[in-house]
Amino acid sequence: MMVRKWRFNRYVAGGVLAAVCLLGGVFFSLDDGEAEDVKPQSVLSVSTRRAVVSEQQQGLHLTGTVEGLTSAIISSRYSGTVESLTVENGQQVQAGTPLLRTDSQELANNVRMAENGVHKATVSHDNIAVNLQRQQSLYETGATSRQNLDAAQTQWATSRTEMDDAAANLAIAQKRLADATVTSPVTGVVANKNVTLGQMVSAGTQLMTVEQIDAVYVTVQVEQQDIDKVQIGKDATVKVDTYKDKTFAGKVAVINPVAGRDNRLFMVKIRVENPGFELMPGMFAEVLLADEEAKPVLTVPRSAMTSRKGQNYVFVVSDEGKAQQVSVEPGALYDENLEIKSGLSEGALVITDNLDKLKDGDMVNAYGGEK
Repeated sequence: MMVRKWRFNRYVAGGVLAAVCLLGGVFFSLDDGEAEDVKPQSVLSVSTRRAVVSEQQQGLHLTGTVEGLTSAIISSRYSGTVESLTVENGQQVQAGTPLLRTDSQELANNVRMAENGVHKATVSHDNIAVNLQRQQSLYETGATSRQNLDAAQTQWATSRTEMDDAAANLAIAQKRLADATVTSPVTGVVANKNVTLGQMVSAGTQLMTVEQIDAVYVTVQVEQQDIDKVQIGKDATVKVDTYKDKTFAGKVAVINPVAGRDNRLFMVKIRVENPGFELMPGMFAEVLLADEEAKPVLTVPRSAMTSRKGQNYVFVVSDEGKAQQVSVEPGALYDENLEIKSGLSEGALVITDNLDKLKDGDMVNAYGGEK
């Protein structure tokens, strides 16, 4: 019995040992599999620039919109069919340039009838004037009565009135005929044309506008804490994206003395001479109402700025080669550079592209710009 029991225990121990070895192999196999799934962290290539301090002209930096000095609404004074249309949108016109003409045949007939009326009234008046002279001579010689002379004088006065009325009717007819040809009241550019040849138009309906842009307004909104820095006649510098390397000189021309009810901002208009018609209504413009002296300003490329959840950030490259998200307070815009009022130090290496792919702590590899 002892021998059998020992053999049984030996078999059990062997089985336990085999099971342990089998499980160990499974664990080793699982560990090896997990090790194979581990991948190295990816590195994103980015461009970088240094935050630098440079002398910048100080003042109010504002964004505005170009408007025509005058926007003349063009309409016909009388209903009729458009029989001539001589302009297109974007065409430059001078004051007095014909723009369109409505059906004028009936108006021309009215002019001829009025001319005939003037001729008829004139002939009648001349005859009555001759009769008055005759009655005057007869009366002086006693050959006619005072009553006949008075009647002749009354007839002459009536004919004079009829002649004046005929002349007035002719002037009205001529004016209506002239008004059939609609001319530009200002020098400018045709815009918003919504009429075609042969169209029936009603009196007073807007057909197009002529934007007077030999000079333009750039309209900006100024906060109340800055309105004391704006005075009529103050010099301004204007830039638009269309002409990146060109600036336009202007002067403050209009300051609305009442703030807007909704935004509490003051509307200011800056007049800019525009003889080449380069500035067009609707363009966005950047305006600088400059102070006299330039001051040192910390700037980064405007492309380095990003916003998340209402906060402004830039990414800087740390000593370990990682992207570090830094909260900053932006300031004025100087061409392609943005002022940083706080949150960043001079010399910081900021990332200028691929911001939408970055997260705080990502490994990066700088290329292109400074490293």
